[in-house]
Amino acid sequence: MTRFGLFLRNSLKRCSNWTRHKLLLLGSIIYRILQVVGNRVNNIVVQAGAETSLLAIRLVVDRRLHISERLLWLSVLLASIFAVFRLSELQIARYLTSPTVISVDRDYRGWNGTLPAVTLCYYDHIDSFKANELIQDLWNVTIIDEDYFYIMDFLYAVVNATASNYGELTKFASDERFEQIDLYDIIQKINRPFEQLINTFDSDFHVHVQMVMTERGSCYAINSPMSAVLGKEPVQYEKLPPPLTCQYGKQQCYIRMDLYDSTGVLDVHSPYEVSASGANIVKLHKSDEITASFKVLETVASRNLRELSVEQRNCVFNDEETSSLKIYSKSLCLARCRAIMALEMCNCVPFFYPFVEGPSCNPAGFECLLDFKWPIWALHICKCPSTCTEIEYTVQTVKKSSWGIKNNEEAATIESATSSFRWDLIPPKVRFRRDVVFSFEDLIVSFGGVLALFVGVSVMGLVQIAYVIVYNMLLDIFKLMRLFHFCFRERFHRKKPLFRSHSASHVSRAETAELPLFEYVN
Repeated sequence: MTRFGLFLRNSLKRCSNWTRHKLLLLGSIIYRILQVVGNRVNNIVVQAGAETSLLAIRLVVDRRLHISERLLWLSVLLASIFAVFRLSELQIARYLTSPTVISVDRDYRGWNGTLPAVTLCYYDHIDSFKANELIQDLWNVTIIDEDYFYIMDFLYAVVNATASNYGELTKFASDERFEQIDLYDIIQKINRPFEQLINTFDSDFHVHVQMVMTERGSCYAINSPMSAVLGKEPVQYEKLPPPLTCQYGKQQCYIRMDLYDSTGVLDVHSPYEVSASGANIVKLHKSDEITASFKVLETVASRNLRELSVEQRNCVFNDEETSSLKIYSKSLCLARCRAIMALEMCNCVPFFYPFVEGPSCNPAGFECLLDFKWPIWALHICKCPSTCTEIEYTVQTVKKSSWGIKNNEEAATIESATSSFRWDLIPPKVRFRRDVVFSFEDLIVSFGGVLALFVGVSVMGLVQIAYVIVYNMLLDIFKLMRLFHFCFRERFHRKKPLFRSHSASHVSRAETAELPLFEYVN
């Protein structure tokens, strides 16, 4: 047992000595490698500093200086590099979040103005003659039948429904005869036609008038190219009809509309928006003659604004295609958002939004929307970016006069009683301009300024540093490859003679017969 213990102790001692020797050998090899790599890196840094004339880099690796001086220069260099990265991050954040500015233009003498658009919604939408024909064609009911006035009430509830007041439609939710009825087609068939007269300061210009479906129901849009998007058929921005424009100071900018035997509500808005807000609502009754003057506050955009993304400029151009709209306006985006919420809640789209794909709501669908109190809460949820070019109109003066008829009841008895509405523009003295104050070129220039201020290097200096580093790395790689190739070739040549001597030992018997006899030496 004692002999076995001594043997084990000696074996462990020999094993530990061998392990210690191997670890020391490995450590010396690693130290030598690190020393060689450190010297090589030092040489590369010295060369880079000499190529770029960077004093700080050369002083950091200069071994003739005291260690404290080298540490001082190293701290200065690191602090400068940190300042460069920090300021560069701030400049990049500025370029990505707020590279634009809104300035004020005052050179108003050469400006051209765009006249406001007007959306006319009749008080009495329905055409009685067309309604009678529709009732007979769809339900085979005449005026002598009991259900005639019931169905007529349904038609009145359809044409008078708005996005904020559609409660009358819910009364017909349980009637199966109205489940498969397309309410939008019904309105198209029984709606009153536009038979008004429009005059402008430019007699050669044809003012575009189109029937549109808005959140106020069926209306007529005048001088409103954006209203063409509200239909079922898709349109292209290039094919939109242009609005009426005029040059301030040289022309009297106005549009006049005469209404014959009609009354309604007028909504004055931008030609590149749709009727949505009630900011400029004008109520027009029979025998009324109204002249309204509007102030205009316009926001234009510079040409280089399109170079930025939507997130950078926080606005969208009208001809830009978004994920949801091919032609953009803020009011159109908000209207689509409310329609999508109705589709998610009740699996149908109200007929106020024919441009939104989805099944149309029947009276039962409107009852579902009423239970969810749509669109009251949707007004606070829907958010859309503004347009880069905006035109905002505000009422300055309104002159209203009557043609001698006291009230609407007397006006109804006179066939020649008409009303008119004229709207014109007051030439503005200022307008806003969206411009790029910090472009991509400014970002590059700021990088150069920061590098020159803190590090004292230019783009050419950075290229030289990269060139020195890459050149020396490739040079070292090629040296290692040549070293490996040389070692492999030496090893191969050493083994090759052994192979030949081994093969030469195999000699045939015929060859051995010719060999000379051995001579024995005593």
